[in-house]
Amino acid sequence: MKKFHLILFVKTLIAISVISSLTAKADVYVDLSQTDEISIGNISNEQSYTFKIDEPTSTNIAKNLATLSKIGSEDNKNLPFNNEVIIAANITGIEPALIHAIIAVESKHNPRAKSIKGAYGLMQLMPETSRRFNVLDKNNPKQNILAGAKYLRELLKLFNGDLKLSLAAYNAGPAAVQKFGGKIPPYKETLNYVPRVLKYYKQYS
Repeated sequence: MKKFHLILFVKTLIAISVISSLTAKADVYVDLSQTDEISIGNISNEQSYTFKIDEPTSTNIAKNLATLSKIGSEDNKNLPFNNEVIIAANITGIEPALIHAIIAVESKHNPRAKSIKGAYGLMQLMPETSRRFNVLDKNNPKQNILAGAKYLRELLKLFNGDLKLSLAAYNAGPAAVQKFGGKIPPYKETLNYVPRVLKYYKQYS
């Protein structure tokens, strides 16, 4: 595993531990029936679900939060929306470099970018993802970035920290990754998307 992939995986595990420790322990039920997005809930009888993720617990909140607060790079401070990215990184545990990389590929730092499929904003959120993460203003960079980072955190957890699969799922939908046996879907857009994000991620790390 490459160094920057390992760093991301470790920080993601820390973030999951922090978030779980701040809320009541609850299992998460995942529905992969939709092509573009995942549906997640904490009560199994509310909807059909594909499988369950057991929520971990943490006993050292202060230490984990202290670790997350150090996330960030001085080299990226001049990138657009860096303050918003740092806030999202500290909440979710996703590295700022990775968030910046996704923004660069998804929207080229245009907060009003919109795709033909209806995704919008810096992180190109689909409407259902925005609703799930309480995005009240689709043109608000802070809300858009935070929701996108939370969604990516879910995908990393869903795919056991595999960055390439998580990025493929961010682009093509987690159901597409599952459809092709847990591999990157052979879609031209997705096959181009994953290495592009990784290139920016390495550049910003």
